[in-house]
Formats: sequence, C-alpha cells, structure tokens
Amino acid sequence: MNRNKNKTSLNDMIDKLLIILVILFFIGNGCTTKEKKSEECYYNQPRNCQQYLETEVKSRGSLLALDGIVVLEDWTFYLTYFDNVSKKITEKYVKVNCNCDILYFDDSKPPEMITPFN
Repeated sequence: MNRNKNKTSLNDMIDKLLIILVILFFIGNGCTTKEKKSEECYYNQPRNCQQYLETEVKSRGSLLALDGIVVLEDWTFYLTYFDNVSKKITEKYVKVNCNCDILYFDDSKPPEMITPFN
C-alpha cells in the first residue's frame, strides 16, 4: 500500500516537471519582451519625399509645379502636373514608404483609400 503512494507521487512530480518545462520553453522562445524590429526609416514626414516625387515626374518628361503636390493620408500624395508627352494635365496618386521608395503610381486611388462612398 505504501508502495502505491510513492508511484502516484512520482507520477505527479513528473507531470509537474513537464508543465514547468513547457512554461519555461514558451518563456524562453516565444514570450520574450524584446520589441519587434521595425522598418528603419530615413524620413519621418511625408513632405520630405517631395524632391523624390519631383525627380520621378521629371524622369517621365514633365515638370511638377510647386503647388502640384498634396499630401492625402500618411504617405499618399495627389500630384497634378502638365504632362509634356501627352500634352495634357495629368493627375496621379502616389504612395511611398518612409524611405521615399515609390510603391504606387497611378491615375486611380490606391486600393486602401477606396471606400463605398467615393
């Protein structure tokens, strides 16, 4: 009878040890308090990308007026300029990241800006 009690307590100790090991595993591997690496940005304001947008428009054969850039949301711009190639006034939506890399350049709004009301 005494021998049966020892077996039960040994099983309980093994179960508790396994639970402690699992908890330590998750604390060590998955539940660290280190911050996630965020994207390193060269610029902190969208207006800092204006020179890059002017360069992009110039590379397409046109010149951008000083008031031809409007910041819409976050890093999305609305450009208006005279296109020397098509000889028409052109309106473009441009989305850049915080390093001023152009992610979107088109006549229509970027997909994340389209709502059922516009």
